[in-house]
Amino acid sequence: MFISIKPKRILGLFLICSLFFSVSALAANPLITRHFSGIWDQPEQESQGIILQIGEQDGDKKVGVAYWFTYGEDLQTTWFLAVGPVSGNEINMQLYTAFNIAFMEDDVEGDANVELVGTLDLVFRNCNHGIATYDTSEDVIGSGEFPIKRINSIYRTRCSGGISDDTPSDRKPEQLEVRLHPAAEDGAGEGKAKFWERSDRSDFKVEAEGIPDGSYALMVCEEMRGDLTVTAGEGELAFRSPAHDEILELSFDPRACKIELLNGEDVVLTSGDAVLSEKEKGKKDKEDKDGIELEVDLDNTGILDGAKGEAEFEIYADESEFSVKIKQVPVGSYTVKVDGADVGIIEVVEDDGDFEGKIKFTDPQRADTLLLDFDPRGMLIEILNTDDLVILNALFPEM
Repeated sequence: MFISIKPKRILGLFLICSLFFSVSALAANPLITRHFSGIWDQPEQESQGIILQIGEQDGDKKVGVAYWFTYGEDLQTTWFLAVGPVSGNEINMQLYTAFNIAFMEDDVEGDANVELVGTLDLVFRNCNHGIATYDTSEDVIGSGEFPIKRINSIYRTRCSGGISDDTPSDRKPEQLEVRLHPAAEDGAGEGKAKFWERSDRSDFKVEAEGIPDGSYALMVCEEMRGDLTVTAGEGELAFRSPAHDEILELSFDPRACKIELLNGEDVVLTSGDAVLSEKEKGKKDKEDKDGIELEVDLDNTGILDGAKGEAEFEIYADESEFSVKIKQVPVGSYTVKVDGADVGIIEVVEDDGDFEGKIKFTDPQRADTLLLDFDPRGMLIEILNTDDLVILNALFPEM
């Protein structure tokens, strides 16, 4: 919109007074979320910038609304309004201006004084930096591009660039999975993809086994997302939001998408027409509508590079089971703690080049398991080495 404002430097003062900076830095191609809302400065221009708001339209469609403050021919502040859909790390907007509107003029029906003058595209490389490209029919404005830099964010928010930034605070935990099967009729191997979402975190993991050792490209939502390395017939690739250690940033939503592993241009494993959905229950589970299945990946604390693990908890009818599995650790004994208490020992052994171990608890107790006399939900799970150092840990979800 075009509005004359005096004094003309009001925007500059407003930007200078914004003292809260976002400190999060991301890898390439973040996902634009609600946390991108804020004030973005044009560091190469004087007292000019964009106020960006990420909103919702027509149900669940994500849109960007930008107010671009710049200067016209007479050095009076000029406002442009831009609106458009969000797609990945881009917002492609229509750019509007308004004219012949007096100060505090009464509202009138229609938009006779508003006209489309071009486009404004915003592309972000992380939570704090981006490029704005504009193309207009205005002689004074014309076309061009300029860098933008965040100088303000919403109070007590942290931008990570991952999908968890858009997760509602009251979201109930969700676990989804889908099986991967050979794409060719005579193909071998299998795999699965898992997705977990909680109010504070989202995880996505793809596993494969029974296929030749090597590197496979992972395609999700028809885009390449990373390389899955198979060693000794097994491999996995994990993503997380917010990012953690060496785990890739989950900056895309895998739900409702086909998932494939490719060797060059050949699809090896695929989810086919199936997508991530609630885990299918076993035969005994179908009669139990109140069954619970929870799992969590264990975080590597940095003590032992490459160490991985996961914990699972299941309740069906009158039976409960809790298990912890660790791998890529040296042969030996590892203590399992739940809420600070020792509950058992995992013995890691070598099996055809693989190093892994597992412990299982059941109630009622079954053969070759320990008695499950505790509830892991909401508790801290820790794995300690022989030096009593925590090599893996995670807060187990409550539901």
